[in-house]
Amino acid sequence: MPQRERSEAPAPQRVRDASDVGGMIRLRRRELGYTQERLSSLIGMSPRLIGEIERGKKTTGIQKVIDLATALGIDLNLSIREKR
Repeated sequence: MPQRERSEAPAPQRVRDASDVGGMIRLRRRELGYTQERLSSLIGMSPRLIGEIERGKKTTGIQKVIDLATALGIDLNLSIREKR
């Protein structure tokens, strides 16, 4: 039975934590018209893991998050912030 997906606010411009990254991934997946199940079959990652990433579960391995973002065409640019 397909899961009903909740409506979410747009992803933030700034990444502060795992939920921000997960929100970006969820937004992009939906823009592309993929369900978690369809995306999982395309990239060889379980739907459960995709769900955990989208919810910002902090125990998810960073490489899996990078792989998922890359598969969806999301640029993850890193920069050093100046101390305030």
